[in-house]
Amino acid sequence: FIPSLALAVSKARLTPFTSAAITSVFVSGSKSTFSTARSTKATITMSHLKPSSSTHKDIHRYNEEPNYNEVVIYNSTVYLAGQCTDEPEKDKDVASQTKAILSKIDSMLEAAGSHKSRILAASVWLTDVSKVKEFNGVWSQWLDAKNKPVRATVQAKLVAPEYLVEVQVTAALNPKPRTKPVKTDLAAAAVGPYNQAIITDDGMLFISGCIGLSPKTGDFAGPTVEEQAHQVLANLDAILKAGGGTTKDIIKTTILLDDMSDFVKVNAIYAEYFGPASEAQYPARATFAAKALPKGAKIEIEAIAKVH
Repeated sequence: FIPSLALAVSKARLTPFTSAAITSVFVSGSKSTFSTARSTKATITMSHLKPSSSTHKDIHRYNEEPNYNEVVIYNSTVYLAGQCTDEPEKDKDVASQTKAILSKIDSMLEAAGSHKSRILAASVWLTDVSKVKEFNGVWSQWLDAKNKPVRATVQAKLVAPEYLVEVQVTAALNPKPRTKPVKTDLAAAAVGPYNQAIITDDGMLFISGCIGLSPKTGDFAGPTVEEQAHQVLANLDAILKAGGGTTKDIIKTTILLDDMSDFVKVNAIYAEYFGPASEAQYPARATFAAKALPKGAKIEIEAIAKVH
């Protein structure tokens, strides 16, 4: 393996939060590749990913920066932005900067639902290609030896002289379970051997029938159908949000009433929950009068949603 010696043509942009963002053109022989490089001084907390706006429902973008996203997930693949050390003033050699970068990549992959053993491809940029042995020493200890990715290594001028190495990886997501339960303390607990909701791999969210129990007290919110209806919808909304959805994602509801004469009262509260008629995207619905509901409830609502 002989790393390519590359010429980097860059244009940097400084911000208070990131040391720079840079678009580079790497030229090697007759081939050119384009790379977006970046480095962040502030430590990135990857305990969760913050969704970014996207016009494509099948492409999920997270942790938005002014000119790029930190993480993009499409189908079963996660793409990470190029990473540099957060503390170049502390990490002054290739080995220490590489350790810091690989630790960040570990955290980002875990947050995205992947692992270093599932990395498909890696790109490495070194300011001095003669330091590749130093880089490889750290890389080899960190790498899953049984699952090595493809890799390209080039010499390049990075965004600032204190940055000696940058690494970007693409990885496959971990295999997901077919379904998983959704639970939240912000809604009343299940009153039987069932889950508050179940979500499937493709985002179908099935919410169990909710009755008007308060999650704080475990008692009904009140004796009237209006009080219970408001609590039912609050419980449903909490479960929906715990599953990653909003009211616009609900595609079907089923309303069970103890007394069908309460239909008009419940219908008004239900319409209010989904918003003004001119703006609301009402889901499909069925309404029934039941002979009896759990715990003597006056109303129960279950829902199905498609979470994007």
